[in-house]
Amino acid sequence: MNLPQIPVRKTPSHGTEFDMSPYCDSMLKLDMSISFEGLSPAKTFQIMGDPKLLKNWYLLVEDVHIHPPKSNGESDFDVDFFLFGRVHEEILYWDEPNQYVYRASGDDFPIKNYVALIEVQKKGPQEGVMIWRQYFDEIEGLSNQRLLPVILPAINEFSLKKLAKLIGGTEITIESHF
Repeated sequence: MNLPQIPVRKTPSHGTEFDMSPYCDSMLKLDMSISFEGLSPAKTFQIMGDPKLLKNWYLLVEDVHIHPPKSNGESDFDVDFFLFGRVHEEILYWDEPNQYVYRASGDDFPIKNYVALIEVQKKGPQEGVMIWRQYFDEIEGLSNQRLLPVILPAINEFSLKKLAKLIGGTEITIESHF
């Protein structure tokens, strides 16, 4: 697979003012971002908020199953992951085109109390920063506790490089707090 040669920094330079305390009390484990140009922040948010597009960029996604919409129009969905089985993703907060918060859980998903923030910050009409922060505390199983801190940052970096192709990424930042 031919991925773009986009610089990857190991320390993010983009902050967020969004308060995660109503949604989780877990530790920030992965803090990631993509600076992008050539695509509107609203369109970038649409790409990030469309579960059907996950297969186009996230390495471990095998299939996505969208549930019927709730009364507010939002739809939760299940994702079939290589390694993690079926994971239910529930939207906890939605503020299009700025940010959303989701929770992921599943019988075979070893990461417990997982909550993530997706935020798109506008820098101009056709540029901005997409921030993805993953919060969790517990990883079940000794092998997962040893393996996930090593492979999850690498899997996400590879996936962010694929996503960068979709949104006009110019720089990727990743900070691991494992």
